[in-house]
Amino acid sequence: MRYAEEAAAGSAPESCELGQLAQFWYVGLLIKARDLETSRRVFEAAEAGRRTSGSERMTAVSHNIRGSLLFAMGNVNEAMTEIDTGLRLAEQRGDRSLRAPSYVVLALGALRRADMRACRHFVEKLADEALLGYFGQAPGAWVTAQAAEARCGVESAASLIAGIVRNPVVLRQLLASEPAAAAWLTRVSLKLGADDLANSTVAAVCAMAAEQPEFSVLRGSAEHASGLLDRDPGKVRAAAEMHPDRWCAASAREDLVCLVAERGPDRGEAIRVLESVLGTYTAVGATRDAARVVNKLREHGVRRGAIRTVESEATRPHGLTNTEFAVAELVSQGHTNCEVGRQLFISRHTVAFHLKKVFQKLNITSRVELAAAWKVLS
Repeated sequence: MRYAEEAAAGSAPESCELGQLAQFWYVGLLIKARDLETSRRVFEAAEAGRRTSGSERMTAVSHNIRGSLLFAMGNVNEAMTEIDTGLRLAEQRGDRSLRAPSYVVLALGALRRADMRACRHFVEKLADEALLGYFGQAPGAWVTAQAAEARCGVESAASLIAGIVRNPVVLRQLLASEPAAAAWLTRVSLKLGADDLANSTVAAVCAMAAEQPEFSVLRGSAEHASGLLDRDPGKVRAAAEMHPDRWCAASAREDLVCLVAERGPDRGEAIRVLESVLGTYTAVGATRDAARVVNKLREHGVRRGAIRTVESEATRPHGLTNTEFAVAELVSQGHTNCEVGRQLFISRHTVAFHLKKVFQKLNITSRVELAAAWKVLS
């Protein structure tokens, strides 16, 4: 951060491309640190210089950085539009450098919007980059693991999770760049019964927070992950209060409800916190997470309206919606309605309703026919 700030301050962005890159590099690091106000100011200054003498490459980078900033601020839809625009511009001139980071944000955005088909598309793009030798980002492995867990359950992501955590370099890169990663890795490792992986994740993020105490994003990540490992509501509450990332703070509050319930249920407080979490998830476009919280509120006797998924412009077979596509994909893999409901955070009755629509649109009558047809359609 110090070197990037000095490079950005000492550059003349209107005179050369390297000067512009230095400023955008600094903005990118500020975004990872979730210093969003400084990010915005430096980005605006970089944009003013770029407009006076901006190449197509810098225009593409600008869209990518602006998209990353919007994503960190919780404007998922706008962020994905900016990222996609930058990616298209870069690809038109044969520049591959933006592909992997763009696919990571687009996959994460699709996952949060519950658009599982788009998420799978971008994860496959990341896999292509790996095969071609251009994939070297720890976040790519992480988003791939998240997509696998979302589609088929945590067991399907076990090998990827182990690969990330057991590689110290990859783990450190990930924890430094993705504030949600430490808590997610700890949570899924505990679900897998892999206490060694959970311990390694917490040890790594706590060490990083101790090395760099000035970054609240690292302290929040460390408190959240260690709170999950120790089943300590106090640590998770502290994480929710200090975390500069709105989505991460909401995630910590959601986990806090579960930990407090273990020590004695307080229905009124749980409902209050969950409704606050639902408001944040909705505000930042996290449709999938909002649907999960609606289910938790329902368990407490509070009913909220159904969460509408974002329908992208991509063409789907036979006009299937996002939810219908996700239901069809999971059912074709042999999952029961209850299992599908748990993964998509909807009731088994809602699964049955969507499955009926799938059968009608595909002109089939059974799950066996769906499994056979899906190999061709997907």
